[in-house]
Amino acid sequence: MKRKVVAIGIDGPNTGRLESWLRAGLLPNMEKIALRGATARYTHVKRFRNERCWDTFLSGREMAGSGATFLTGSYDFFNESLQREERYAPFYALGEDYRVCMFDLPATLSPHVNGIQLAGWGSELNASTPVSAPADLMAEILARYGADPKLVNAARVVDFKSRETERSYVLPSLYDHFAVSAFKEKLLLAIKQRTEICLDLLSRADWDLFLALYPEVHTANHMLWHLGEDHPLRVHTPQTGHAVLEIFQAIDHAIGRIVERLPADTNVVVYTVDHTDVNSMDVPSMALLPELLYRWNFPGSRALAAGDGTQPVPPLRTDYGRHWKHEVWALRTPVGETQLVAPDQQERLGDPLSWNPANWYKPLWPGMRAFALPSVSDGYIRLNVLGRESQGWVEADRYQATLDELGQLLQRATNPRTGRPLVKSLTQTRKSPWDAPEIPPDLIVCWDDSMPADTLDSPDVGRIGPLPYFRSGGHASHGTVIENMLVAQGPDIPPGTSTRTGHLEDLPASLLHLLGAQIPGHIKGENLFRPRHP
Repeated sequence: MKRKVVAIGIDGPNTGRLESWLRAGLLPNMEKIALRGATARYTHVKRFRNERCWDTFLSGREMAGSGATFLTGSYDFFNESLQREERYAPFYALGEDYRVCMFDLPATLSPHVNGIQLAGWGSELNASTPVSAPADLMAEILARYGADPKLVNAARVVDFKSRETERSYVLPSLYDHFAVSAFKEKLLLAIKQRTEICLDLLSRADWDLFLALYPEVHTANHMLWHLGEDHPLRVHTPQTGHAVLEIFQAIDHAIGRIVERLPADTNVVVYTVDHTDVNSMDVPSMALLPELLYRWNFPGSRALAAGDGTQPVPPLRTDYGRHWKHEVWALRTPVGETQLVAPDQQERLGDPLSWNPANWYKPLWPGMRAFALPSVSDGYIRLNVLGRESQGWVEADRYQATLDELGQLLQRATNPRTGRPLVKSLTQTRKSPWDAPEIPPDLIVCWDDSMPADTLDSPDVGRIGPLPYFRSGGHASHGTVIENMLVAQGPDIPPGTSTRTGHLEDLPASLLHLLGAQIPGHIKGENLFRPRHP
């Protein structure tokens, strides 16, 4: 039997904070849904790129790969766009039997959806493009409601594979309090605009399945974490209240507005995907690691952030007013000036990774034994293997020995502000350079998360840093079990409905179950809901 389902996603919350705010009554609309129906929990193991958890949700099964590509001939590296994912049909591609509306999931447009699809209006993806089916609908929405405020003055970048122009939103400096406050207001305005669009789309048809996403919590956790949560910058930042809670409460209010417009026979699910916490990755993965490997490859040479390890680590600076990439680029040495590619030069070419310092070392990769790939997650190291890479240096029979040497180099590195080892764990992805999996890094570096690091001390290559912080909130390390949750109400979810703890791939299966749709064989998840009295 067909049922109507409205599923509203919240991207990248901190699940612990969300649950505590629900218990404290600070999110009344989500709390009402939970009390009228059920709460369910599900987990997902973080692997490689942060965004690939969406592959699991959209496909309904665990997906292999990292979502990134390294070309061994040209040494080009790029992240693959979720908006151009063609390996699978999304779970909501249900054909003519169901009327579906999808708004702003990080997904490609499927020809097998009977209804409306819009993506890229206000994406959290590093690079996105506004598209819709029907094709003219996005232009209508933009004319009526405006663009997502954080994308109004976005940088223009070029997708490596399609060569299409995309937008990449620009973050303010964490140290510019006025700019950060203005950015928060943009997120609050985006929530209002997004809600009006949801209400408009809901009114356009009698949808069987309506899917929408609020990514603003994800963005807020990246830029506003220190405005209410522990971070080295918190004591240096004028603040009142809790900025991320304010964003969450705006979304909770929006959910209340949407739910009150729905017919009584609608199953409502508010779910979360991904997880954010204090950021312990950005500076180590993007800047400290590539410079460490540069110095290891070229003994005696320094390209960036040449600190003095014989002196106490300087106190935190708070005068970084420009965009992070400009402040980091200002720390280049004369050697770095000649050998690295300036971020502005890469930006003019439309490189979507121009803001990531690891990308500035790219021209040097063919001449290095190992190098750091650009990452906003864990550290990724690629060996330059003879016979695998076109200009390889490392003999295949030296593959393991080189990884061992790198491991020792990394494990000797410390955070001088804590005295602790900077590396928490290392994961070797293949036993030989020819082995699967076909993912770019040979070694994944997970960083110590006891305190966000801005400096690295190495007995081998000296001090790197201090550097400014980029984002105060970040993601979980590779291998971490991420906990997510949903609240749900409706005719098929009476109060007290029993649920089980499941996995992320169970979420799309559960939505299809509530919809009354047949679950395709390629979806491996199971229904999270079960009868109260089995």
